[in-house]
Amino acid sequence: MNKKYLFTVAAIPAAFVVPAVAGAEEVTTLTITGNPLVGVTLNADLKGAPAGTYIKSYQWYYVEGGSNKPIPSSTEATFKLPVEAEGKTVLVEAVTTTDTKYTSSPIVVPELSLKIEKPSFEGYGPQNNVLPGDTVKVIGAKVTDTKGAVIQSNQITYSYEWFYKTGDVFTIISGVNTESYTIPKDALETNKKDISVRVIAKVGTKRVESDFTEVLTVSKQPIETLVTSITNLRKSDSKYQVTDFASFEANVKALETNYQALSATAKASITNYDVLKRALADVEAISKLNKQLDNIKTVEQKDLAKYISDLEASYDKLDLLQRSLDVNDTLYSGIKALVKEPSDTADLAEVRRINNEIVALLNYDSALIKYAPNSVEALQLAVNKIEADIAKLSKNYQVAVQNQTILKDAKQDLKKIEQFIKLFDKLTANTTANKQVTIAKSIRSSYEKLTYKQLLLVPNDYKVKLLNAENAEQDMIDRLNADIKSYIGDKQYQIKPTADTWQGYVNNINKIVSDYKSLTKNSAAKIIDYDRILIMQKDFKAAEKVIKDMDGYKKLANTAGVTESKLKTSYSNTLKAYNKLTTLQQSLVYNAQEFLNSSPTITVGNNGNEPTDKADAEALKVKIQAFTNVTSYTFTQFEAEVEEATKQYKKLSSPARKYVTNYDLLTTATKDLTGVRAFHKKVQAAREELDVAKQTKKIQSVEAAYAKLPANQQHLAKAQYEDLLNNRLVDTTAPDISKLIQDIAAIETDDLYKVSIQDIQNLANQYNKLSSSDKKRVTNAAILTAAIADVKKVESFMKQYDKSFASNPTTVIKAFAKLTSKQMSLVSENVRQQIIAKEKELQQANDIALTLIEDINSLVQNGDYIVTLEAKVAEIRTAYDKLTASEKSVVKNYSKLTQAENDLKKVAEVHALYVPDTNGNEAARKAWQTAYGKLSKKLENLYKNMYAGDL
Repeated sequence: MNKKYLFTVAAIPAAFVVPAVAGAEEVTTLTITGNPLVGVTLNADLKGAPAGTYIKSYQWYYVEGGSNKPIPSSTEATFKLPVEAEGKTVLVEAVTTTDTKYTSSPIVVPELSLKIEKPSFEGYGPQNNVLPGDTVKVIGAKVTDTKGAVIQSNQITYSYEWFYKTGDVFTIISGVNTESYTIPKDALETNKKDISVRVIAKVGTKRVESDFTEVLTVSKQPIETLVTSITNLRKSDSKYQVTDFASFEANVKALETNYQALSATAKASITNYDVLKRALADVEAISKLNKQLDNIKTVEQKDLAKYISDLEASYDKLDLLQRSLDVNDTLYSGIKALVKEPSDTADLAEVRRINNEIVALLNYDSALIKYAPNSVEALQLAVNKIEADIAKLSKNYQVAVQNQTILKDAKQDLKKIEQFIKLFDKLTANTTANKQVTIAKSIRSSYEKLTYKQLLLVPNDYKVKLLNAENAEQDMIDRLNADIKSYIGDKQYQIKPTADTWQGYVNNINKIVSDYKSLTKNSAAKIIDYDRILIMQKDFKAAEKVIKDMDGYKKLANTAGVTESKLKTSYSNTLKAYNKLTTLQQSLVYNAQEFLNSSPTITVGNNGNEPTDKADAEALKVKIQAFTNVTSYTFTQFEAEVEEATKQYKKLSSPARKYVTNYDLLTTATKDLTGVRAFHKKVQAAREELDVAKQTKKIQSVEAAYAKLPANQQHLAKAQYEDLLNNRLVDTTAPDISKLIQDIAAIETDDLYKVSIQDIQNLANQYNKLSSSDKKRVTNAAILTAAIADVKKVESFMKQYDKSFASNPTTVIKAFAKLTSKQMSLVSENVRQQIIAKEKELQQANDIALTLIEDINSLVQNGDYIVTLEAKVAEIRTAYDKLTASEKSVVKNYSKLTQAENDLKKVAEVHALYVPDTNGNEAARKAWQTAYGKLSKKLENLYKNMYAGDL
């Protein structure tokens, strides 16, 4: 195939290829297929053309006057017959790419035969009426072709002829040819009461006329009838015209249906539609209440009281007009039958009995409040029984039960004890001693916070568990005290370490310190001389360094080739370090004696020339060597010997001095004298101080200084030091720490303070005057600290008591109940008695309140106020105003009293508007009727009782 030729041909528009049929030889014909009707599409169909024929164009023609007239824009193989083709002859011509023409036979398009349906008025039927001013619209008038031509809506042109009837003749309304027409407002006055219209449709040159519509009558009668019917719904502004609710409801709904069927203009003419709209709403409200009343049997018992209350409240909101739909007060009577005011004597007697049981939960002994049931189980049983009895009461009477604060506190206390006991779950058989003490401390903290009432509910076995846990560290305390005592003597360490035992002692001391740190604070306070074991730990470290230096010297001395000067330097430095140690530190240096006995031999060389005073030098060397044993001297002796040796040394010639190879010992001795003289000055200053307190502080300074002196200096200063301590001034006012500890221990017994606030403050003053070192000796200071905190709490409470007890005792009673057991015991018995007396008084006042509750409940009987309401309300108001603030709080139904007062006021205000029904009083009378109509049923009945003459 020639692809280039195929491409060219394919580019020609509207070209069709006629396929070749093998062995076929037939005449080529172009025919038109399709039904030749307006709106139908015809097709050009070429048959019998040679194989490979390509059609490049088509043209459709109208055959007119013996010639073919091309139809514009009709050059496709298909042709949709337009309206203008009706009654005309049509043919089609096809041209191939070889310019061969094929022409179809002509066909005739039949003329249109139009048909139109009868029109009608939109929204109106044969029986409807139209109001003057309404706009009516024609609908329907569908146009079709009887022969089946397809006519599009945009091919149809409509016109309208409107007529009105005059007598028996219809006259056309000129100037009106649209589908809508507005009825003239004066149509009735001009006697244009009946309206009809016909529709004329035109398709192309054909025209068809419809039948006339049904006659539509212009009339105001339906509007007037509806207005009248709506007006007749009421007898007056406050009462509907009703004898049977169901009939009234059906009538109202029918009127609403008629109204909604009206045109917008007609609806605007119903000037009293608000009356119908209100009636619809009122009918719905009454129907809803009737259904709620009918459904009362389906309400669960637990929801019944609220359901009835809501039903009653909904009815009370109805005004007089709405209530007029409650024919014969059927609905009102049904609701009243359900409502029961809490006024029965038997019910109030049960409330009083329960109140007494609640009060009986408490017992007052020794001006302290505790629970009468003396165990958790007994109290829980009593609380459960009271709650069960309250639950049996109706909701109205449940709120009348008083003193429920006591019941609430009891429940909270039971829960508090339950939570407290839960704390013991942390104590198990596997709990370590220090862990037990830590847990016990937390438990003790919670225990101390319990009130007296709560404290007495704690089972004794838990108190024993707490004490055992607190004392769990006692074995460790005893062991540590024994270990420390075995190490620490009065003045000397009790141990003599060796090279083999040294590390064992170090480990034991470190363990003592570690175990001490694991103790709780209170247990640690029971460890004796722990501060000295810390000093011993430091002394071991200091001694260990010197021991290593001595071992180093020994090793150096045994090393061949070491010079005398190096050996002497090592010995001299080590000896100096040793001499700087305190006596206690030196006692730990196990290799000291070996070191001291192995001083190096020093060779003195003078080039063979011996000085004449060599003998003096050697004699001085022997004398100085004696200084190594300081303990054989008193300070005075040592001072004299050192000074004399110093003079002798200075007299020696320079060559002779070289033979004094231990001169460094003289230097050390001189420094020791200097140190001791400085210490003696401090001793003398303390000795000369005549003020006991000041001397005590100075002696404390001397003691600290003495502890830091090297061993040699301690020996030389010992006489003066001990003389100072043995002859210190006696402080007759010095604190007796032992007595203070005993006094602190005695301030509490059985979880109550046995002393006054002043006694605790006096002990605190004594403690605060102690020196920091003396305070550390008071091992039970924590007890005093806790007592001081309790004192502050009680003092704060007493300020509240003094300020508010007379005016607001309830607040003070609540604050008193929150005090812990110990805090409560600090409140004077007189104050406790006054609080208890007031609490009992308030409990008794509750009975007075119950009487008032009963009186208030009696204001309403069977849903209506009593006849003597005004006088009874005044009587109750007088009694209520005499109550205290706390007593008033007991009257839980006080709102009913204020409601009655407000209702009396409302009724009086309506009565004040009353005027008789006489000429000239219409406006005022109308105002009174409006106000009266807004009264609820209850207030309407109250008005009738109080102002019957107005009605």
